[in-house]
Amino acid sequence: MREIEGGDSTRVDDLGQFAAQHGPALVRFSYLLTGGQVAEADDLVQSVFARLAARGMHGIVDPAHYVRRAIVNEHRSRGRHAAVVSRAMPRLVDPPHSHELEESEDRILLLEALKALSDRERTAVVLRYYADLPDDEIATVLTCSRATVRSVIHRALPKLRTRLGQADPTADPAPYPPRGRQ
Repeated sequence: MREIEGGDSTRVDDLGQFAAQHGPALVRFSYLLTGGQVAEADDLVQSVFARLAARGMHGIVDPAHYVRRAIVNEHRSRGRHAAVVSRAMPRLVDPPHSHELEESEDRILLLEALKALSDRERTAVVLRYYADLPDDEIATVLTCSRATVRSVIHRALPKLRTRLGQADPTADPAPYPPRGRQ
């Protein structure tokens, strides 16, 4: 593996091993955060890994948690930037159509339902049900309390159920993790 300018090769080797082990899962996580945008998901993960390569992995107790949080923060930052750009620039042309991978009907429905959620709700739901994180870790990533995490997820689930066409959107089939995970 190549050395970064001014850096030592062990730093890059550790990152290479981490990327090989966790990269695909982090891209899938990012894919869900971006609402199914493959290129954006890849770009998010690559941006975070590039910054991590410059910083190094020394001193990071839980690299997977650190990178997930960095991906969420980068996603938020890009969302804020996009909002500023869209307000500042008039719409001259239609946005280009993305050429996403062929997806199953269920996946398309799920991604559309996730897109209907706010960024905070989508992030909380993805961290809970995809990354399988407990409330404490989700609260750390979202920089809020455990109670806020539960509240955000509680508000998001009926929206998802409605969008996914479940018969009773008020039904609550165990929205919280088992007590042993906390």
